[in-house]
Amino acid sequence: MKIVIALGGNAILQKGEKGTEEEQRKNVMKSCKQIAKLINDHEIVIAHGNGPQVGNLFIQQQGANKELPPMPLHLCDAMTQGQIGYWIQQSLRDLSKREVVTVITQVLVDKNDPAFKQPSKPVGPFYEEKKSDDMVYDAGRGYRKVVPSPKPIKIIELESIKELIDSGTIVVACGGGGIPVIEENGKLKGVEAVIDKDRASQVLANEIEAEVLVILTSVSNVYLNYQKPNQKVLYNLTIEEAKKYLEEGHFAEGSMKPKIEAAVEFLENGGKKAVISSLDKLVEALEGEAGTIITKE
Repeated sequence: MKIVIALGGNAILQKGEKGTEEEQRKNVMKSCKQIAKLINDHEIVIAHGNGPQVGNLFIQQQGANKELPPMPLHLCDAMTQGQIGYWIQQSLRDLSKREVVTVITQVLVDKNDPAFKQPSKPVGPFYEEKKSDDMVYDAGRGYRKVVPSPKPIKIIELESIKELIDSGTIVVACGGGGIPVIEENGKLKGVEAVIDKDRASQVLANEIEAEVLVILTSVSNVYLNYQKPNQKVLYNLTIEEAKKYLEEGHFAEGSMKPKIEAAVEFLENGGKKAVISSLDKLVEALEGEAGTIITKE
């Protein structure tokens, strides 16, 4: 099968860690060890998040010495995309002895997307207290800065990605959701935003005609009433059930909601199965023995 695996940025920089290169590289290797179990039997394309990394880098840029101009958010997207792709390339190459290539991916968005006026994507570190008005409480773990998260429309480097896949190369693409760009007068221009990696992964999966989209996160399953006394685990969902729960507001914006929305759109646009689970359950989830499985019927 052709499978797109969307690896969460929080799996690379985990809660309580400082974010050193050693910590993050170790986490990437742990992730790649799970992915490597699949590469001999399936065509694997890897996407990844960068929420913690891009937020941290943006803070570093804004706090830099005045002699060094800070880089805008879309360049921080590009830098962290290369950084994480580099770690994945080295780790998977060591584990599989296969060619692994990272495509620094631009993703077209609409300059009039309402998301630019309603920031919702949490990035950067978690804080115990709210430090500014542009912060929200995220996933029960603390307060984080939020930035605009426009909807992905088109993957600019799609044809190159397809050619690499066809050549037998393991491809890392749409890192951090891709670099958000708009088109003005026939030219591409980066914009200040972070595209949700699950939504970008869905567009990528449909465009390369993947059968399965796997979204890896910090929990093994999707839940209703998450972290409440009446919490309920979900093992199997149809599109209609997923839409119903979305309408009822069961899933948090910037957290589980975009994952469910990406799964629904993937299936509605030709995908066969979407899987949401944790990294340590990756193989079992693909075999239908773990995680939350979403299908058309």
